[in-house]
Amino acid sequence: MKKFLKIAFVIILAGLLLYGFNKYTDGMLEQTMGHLVYKEVSTTNIREHVKKENKNIKTLSNQVNSKLTNEELAVFETIYDGISTYKPSVNIYQTMETERIFEIFDLVLCEHPEIFWTKGDCSFSSSGRLTFKYPYSYDEVKQKNALIEKKANETIKEINPSGSDFDKALAIFDYITKHTSYATEEAKHLDDHFSVSTIEGVFLNKRAVCSGYAKAYQYLLSLAGLDAITVPGVAQTPTGKNNHAWTAQVVDGEVYFSDATWGDSYEKTEKSDFISHTYFLMNSAEMKKTHSCNTLFSCIKSDAKANGYFLEQGLYFEEYSMSALKSKIKECISNGDMGIELKFANSKVFEKTVRKLFDEQNIYIILNTIDPFSKHIKTDFINYSCDEEHNIITIFFEKN
Repeated sequence: MKKFLKIAFVIILAGLLLYGFNKYTDGMLEQTMGHLVYKEVSTTNIREHVKKENKNIKTLSNQVNSKLTNEELAVFETIYDGISTYKPSVNIYQTMETERIFEIFDLVLCEHPEIFWTKGDCSFSSSGRLTFKYPYSYDEVKQKNALIEKKANETIKEINPSGSDFDKALAIFDYITKHTSYATEEAKHLDDHFSVSTIEGVFLNKRAVCSGYAKAYQYLLSLAGLDAITVPGVAQTPTGKNNHAWTAQVVDGEVYFSDATWGDSYEKTEKSDFISHTYFLMNSAEMKKTHSCNTLFSCIKSDAKANGYFLEQGLYFEEYSMSALKSKIKECISNGDMGIELKFANSKVFEKTVRKLFDEQNIYIILNTIDPFSKHIKTDFINYSCDEEHNIITIFFEKN
C-alpha cells in the first residue's frame, strides 16, 4: 500500500511540475506534444507547381521573398510549415516586431492560396509562441480540400486553357468573374463568413470578396502553369480608399496586374453576365491610378505595354472611326455578347466618340445597319457607361 502511495505521489508531483512548466513557458510543452501528433494536410503546393512548370524562372514569390532578411525568411518558413500542416502553433526564435511577424504571416497566405483553413488571424505571446486560429477541424479541412481540388481540376478541364499565356489568363479570368458573385452581405460580417475571403468561397460557394477572387484566380493560373501572387493593398472607390486584393501575374514573360473582382463590377442578370476587362493585364502605370499595394509587394513592377487586352482584341482606337466601331460592334453581337468595351488612345478621342455616338446618336445608325429588322437586339435602346479615368466606353445591348 505504501509503495502504491509513493508511486501515486511521484505521478502527481510530476504532473504538477509539467503543468507548471507548461504555464510558465506559455504552453511550450503542449505545443511540443501537439507537433508530435499532427497530420499533414495534403494540398497542392502552388509555388512548387509553378516552379516545376517554369524551371529556372525567378517567380513573383521569389521576388518578394528576396527583399526579406535571413531572419524574416526563417520566420516565413516556420509559419508556412506550421499552418500548412495544421499545427496548433509554432515557436518564433527570431527577434522582431510583432507587427512584422503578422505581415509575414499574411505574406504566406498571399503566396499559398491553397491554405484556406484560417481566418487569417493569429496571436503572438511574449514567449515567442505564434498560435494559429482554425475555424475548421482537421477532418473538415481534409473534406473541404478534396472538394476544392476536385472542383479546381474540373474547372481547368472545362475551360481548357490552351494556346498562349494570354489565352490561358483570359479564359481563367473570365471563368472566375462569370461564375462568382460578390458576397456583399457576407462582407459585413467576415468573422462569421470568412470562407468568402478564400478559394473555398469561389470553388464551393460561388460567392467571394476581393481576396477570394484574387486567390482563386492565382490558384487556377498556377494549375495552368502560370506564375501569380495575390497582392494586398488599398483601392480607390467611389466611397473612398478601401482595403483590397488583386493579382500580379506573368504572361508571355511580362509582369501584369489583374483585378478579377473589378472584372465582376457589373450586376449579373438573366439577360447578361457581362465581364469587364478594364482591369485585366494592366501595367504599373495603369494600375497605380486606382490601386496601391502594401509595402512588401512594392518590388513587383510592370513595364509591360499598356492597353494589352484592348490591343490584342482589336478594341483600341487611336481615332474616331464609325466604320471601325461598327465592325467591332457587329462582331460582338454576332458572337452573342450583350456588351462591349471600347478603349481610346486619349481623352480627346474618347470625348469625340462620346459626342458622336451618343449626343449625335450615331450608335443607333450603327445598330440599325447591323440589325435592320431588330431580329437580335433592340436597335432603338441601349445602356452605356463612360470611364473617363481610362478612356473606356462600355455599351450594353438588349435582346429583342
